[in-house]
Amino acid sequence: MARTQSICGARTRGGGRCRRLAMIGASRCNLHRGDWATYTIERFREKERRRRKR
Repeated sequence: MARTQSICGARTRGGGRCRRLAMIGASRCNLHRGDWATYTIERFREKERRRRKR
């Protein structure tokens, strides 16, 4: 079974990207959720769809 859960990708103190799995339905892991906690993947995808339609 393929993994469909996204990677967090938040900037770390070392300057790299976080490699932890994002929380289900969110775009960040539990360490980096902050303001992103309510910004779900679905909202991001909808925003991308609207931008592509222009």
